Amino acid sequence: MGAGILASYLPRHSRNSNFTSRLTIVPIDGTRMRMRSGLSFALLLVAAVAGCDRTIRTGAIIDQYTHAECIPVSNGLGSPVRTWDYTVHVGQAESIRVEGRATPGGRIQLEYEPDGKDEVAANAGDYIYPADVRQKSGLLYIKASGVTPLNQPQTWLFEYDLLKRRQTQRARVDPSVLPHECPISPR
Repeated sequence: MGAGILASYLPRHSRNSNFTSRLTIVPIDGTRMRMRSGLSFALLLVAAVAGCDRTIRTGAIIDQYTHAECIPVSNGLGSPVRTWDYTVHVGQAESIRVEGRATPGGRIQLEYEPDGKDEVAANAGDYIYPADVRQKSGLLYIKASGVTPLNQPQTWLFEYDLLKRRQTQRARVDPSVLPHECPISPR
């Protein structure tokens, strides 16, 4: 039988008639576990809140992004959408094509030459889209902005190590502390 959990939160009365409540967790395999809602529920709530991303105003990723060079950006094929299609060189013989579009659900994709392997440098998810791409010392910095389905504006910075081929940092940032986005390159 598949693994899973069914949880219910039901109020009940104790023998001394003080109102109490219990959180009952029932694994689908049929065994039952009960937890007192007081401490257990508080710990669960703290764990959930601790997992939320906080907006930062200072930090190394902001400083590095601020001092990095712009990857050329253009308007894609006659549309007003910011588009990246540029080759960067790192190491002795490695060329990396940086591609992406500032569209909802957009991402920055990398194609490594000569092996042709594709990697995703940054994917901020639905409604958050690439807005700026920069590079410095073998690191790629991507700014992504947008509005969540709950109508909350968000700006994220991603750091991607081009030689190690992996994302090394990401942070939700206050956009007011960032420099202006790179200007559109003339064609």
